[in-house]
Amino acid sequence: MKTRTAVPTRVLDLVLIGDGEDIAALTAIARRSGALVFRSAPTPAGEHDNRQRVFLRLHLHHR
Repeated sequence: MKTRTAVPTRVLDLVLIGDGEDIAALTAIARRSGALVFRSAPTPAGEHDNRQRVFLRLHLHHR
């Protein structure tokens, strides 16, 4: 019987600021790779700024 050691995991918190299409594309990449753990709801980036701000938490698996 083989035993495996746990793969070390690192957590990366990102703040994305951009338009909805850019944020959606980066979120999709993180989700498809299996790294996405959390995504916040979009909020305005600033009072006079049309962009959105989103927080992502990713788990990065090292091999």
